[in-house]
Formats: sequence, C-alpha cells, structure tokens
Amino acid sequence: MQRTLRVIKATVTESVELASYRLRDVAVNWYESWELSKGAVRQEFTEAFLHYYLPPELRRARVDRFFTLRQGNMSVQEYSLQFNSLARYAPTIVSKIDDRVHRFVMGLEPHLLDDCMSVSLQPDMDIYRIQAYAQGVEERKQKQKMDREHDRAQNKRARSSSPSSEFQGGQRQQYPRYPAQPSAISPHQFGGKRFDCFAYSGLG
Repeated sequence: MQRTLRVIKATVTESVELASYRLRDVAVNWYESWELSKGAVRQEFTEAFLHYYLPPELRRARVDRFFTLRQGNMSVQEYSLQFNSLARYAPTIVSKIDDRVHRFVMGLEPHLLDDCMSVSLQPDMDIYRIQAYAQGVEERKQKQKMDREHDRAQNKRARSSSPSSEFQGGQRQQYPRYPAQPSAISPHQFGGKRFDCFAYSGLG
C-alpha cells in the first residue's frame, strides 16, 4: 500500500483515506473509532495503527526471531519467505543489500552454504537473485539424490533376479538333502520271502 501511495503521489490525507479503504473486519471498526477520536488530525494514522496492531514488544520479538532465523528443516522457498517477512522489522540491520544477502546465506543449511557463499560475493548480487540461486541448488541436489536412490534400487532388483544369485562367495548354495524313498526289494533276494523294507529294522 505504501509503495502504491508513493507511485500515485498521494497527499497525507489521501493516503489515509485510501489505506483505510483497504482495511477489513475488525480493523475497520478500529479505524472508525480512531477517526472519531482524532477528528481532522490524521497524520498520526500509521503510528497509531502500528501501535495498536503491532505493539513495540511484538516488533522486538520479531526482530529477535530474525536474528536467530535459520533454514533448519524448511525448504529454501519457505526460508526465503520467513526471511523477507522478518527483515522488515530490522530495516537498519539489513539496510545495505550486501548485508542482507550475507545474513541470508549464513542461515542456509551446510550442504547449500558452500555453493551459495562464493556466488553471494558477486558485486551485482541482490537478495532475490541469491534466493533463486539457492533454491536452484537445492532442487539440483534433491534430483541427484533421487537419481542415486533409483540407481541403487535398480541394481538391487537386477542382482536379485540374476541366476548367479544362488552362488554365495563363488560357491553354490547348499540345499538340504533328503533321503530317497526305499524301493521294493525282489523276493528272491531273501530266499523267496518278501522283504518289507518299512517293517524291517537292523535291530529286530
């Protein structure tokens, strides 16, 4: 809204009118009450609005969050959104573009830090370019990881389906041997008496 008002070169009174028109829900009620209490004096609109909806202690808390912000488990895109949102509460700390770029890069995860650090030193680097570059590096590394996992899975399936898988250490796997069923013996081998191999025992 402030950028829009600067572009159209709105006066202070016009700025308040246009900004209040964009308010919604409970903010409308707050503005109407504030307008009745202030009457024609509207130059303090911004300070009063921030004091009511974003008190100093909350702003300080967000500045502290900006100081300790790290990527952690977030994606680069999520980290960039958090960084840009919280940087607004610390304008003097990251007033220079190179300071803002450096702070963003130092919050990245180690596997992205080395790739982005050298690029961030380029003289024409800005915060949006370094954020886009870091996101590209992250996507490339994720694709490489997925390709490696896919190759390992294919190799594992190929080994399991290969005929040579029954060999271990250059030797064929040993399978248990079961005794063959005894065959019938002809009667003439035992003087004309039929021999029942299932009833006969060596001890009987």
